[in-house]
Amino acid sequence: MSRRAMLIILIFISMAVLSSSAQQPPLNWARRLDSGDGPESVTNLQFYFHDLPGGKNPTAVQVVKPASSGTSINSFFGSVAMADDALTESADAGSKVVGRAQGLYGFDSQSDLTLMMSMSYVFTDGPYSGSSLSVVGRNPTMDTNRELPVMGGTGLFRMARGYALLRTVSLDASGDAVVYYNVTVHAPASNYANAQIISPAGGGGGAPALLRR
Repeated sequence: MSRRAMLIILIFISMAVLSSSAQQPPLNWARRLDSGDGPESVTNLQFYFHDLPGGKNPTAVQVVKPASSGTSINSFFGSVAMADDALTESADAGSKVVGRAQGLYGFDSQSDLTLMMSMSYVFTDGPYSGSSLSVVGRNPTMDTNRELPVMGGTGLFRMARGYALLRTVSLDASGDAVVYYNVTVHAPASNYANAQIISPAGGGGGAPALLRR
């Protein structure tokens, strides 16, 4: 094959790759906030966590029973659940699934409904598919606004640190809950070296407020 023919083939391959990147739709739930020029990336993620301990197909099941019984707040102390909860783009359970929250949470207070959470948030959408965040901390569930620390991650979030702001959207008598998450993540910019990230129109300008939605 002549050098000219090889050059033409390489040009067509390059054009195909660029076209594929340009056609990738922006993500409504995730965007980078940094300029991309520094050593650190800053990413904002907004999604909804669906924890369903009730019904025929629960996504959270009790694995350790509380030491005491009854209906008081103290009766929840010591109860532990294993969860595999859907993360969606909107509060509607039928909206696009962007990941799963998998791990444990347990009631760690004898005086209020506080959870100790140890969860991996594994993303399945767009360039974030296969990346995850580790969130470990105290969740005072009855507070309107809460904050949990991001302790690490994998993939695009390798060596991550940051915080998650939470707000309960709905909670029914069976314990099924929908919780809004607004997560800000700092990680090495080198993690994004081979990723094509397209932010929604109007992106940038800092992390949105907790009660944006």
